[in-house]
Amino acid sequence: MSPDSIRRHANKHLPPQLRAQLIAGPELSIDLDRLRETESQSLLANLVALRHRLFAGLDVAEEAGDGNMISRLAGQLHKNMELVGKLLGDLGVGSTTVNNVLILPAYIELRVGLVEALAPFPEARLAVAAVLRRLEDKAAKEVTLEARELA
Repeated sequence: MSPDSIRRHANKHLPPQLRAQLIAGPELSIDLDRLRETESQSLLANLVALRHRLFAGLDVAEEAGDGNMISRLAGQLHKNMELVGKLLGDLGVGSTTVNNVLILPAYIELRVGLVEALAPFPEARLAVAAVLRRLEDKAAKEVTLEARELA
């Protein structure tokens, strides 16, 4: 059949509603909520898989002593964890929650002030510095363990 005979048949024998439907294409019924849910799960699964690979790369870079690679991987891990946190609602966009006071600028100022104030008392200064260092080392280990658990 020629294209002209098909066109003539459509013009003479097809109702306007059917012609409009054929021009518009097939009706698509998409459950957007379900699609959003499955895509979110897939996105999170891929982010978790990527984070595992980033941690593996970080381990290799640490073993090799490659500071440049460690820095780049740490930055990518930070972005990955931040995005996952936002997607899961664990991170409030526009607000910050500090769970570790040892990273607050006020703590650093307090630490420096204590050590300076104890300068005339060398034994006390050493004792306080040892306690502060023990607390900071403990906090650093906890942060490292939490990061590994998230992976």
